[in-house]
Amino acid sequence: MKRGFTLLEVLVALAIVALGLSAAFAATGQAARSAEQLRVRTLAQWAAADALTALRLAGEVPRGQSRREEDISGRVWWVEYRVRDSGAETLRDVEVLIGAERGAPVLAGARGMVRIRSEPGDEE
Repeated sequence: MKRGFTLLEVLVALAIVALGLSAAFAATGQAARSAEQLRVRTLAQWAAADALTALRLAGEVPRGQSRREEDISGRVWWVEYRVRDSGAETLRDVEVLIGAERGAPVLAGARGMVRIRSEPGDEE
């Protein structure tokens, strides 16, 4: 009676282990990519909220639609502002869209009402 494994049995076992390990590494890589995408989207959402808050604090909003690069929270983002009139004279409906760079898809956005300061001479 023989003892041990044949060379063919060892090669088949190694092939099965290699396939299992490659699948595990692929799943780990996908999880890492998903975590990075989630991190960037979370930062973009914070940047959109920060940009909207900065407009509220400044009391001045750009007219219409404008796009520019801005350093928000230590990272440069491509920011688009969409400003619409609201029913009130001193309020504007502002939408802030954030992308990683020019031409990149929008990662996050924030929308809210911003009170504008009255111009000097407008007060009675």
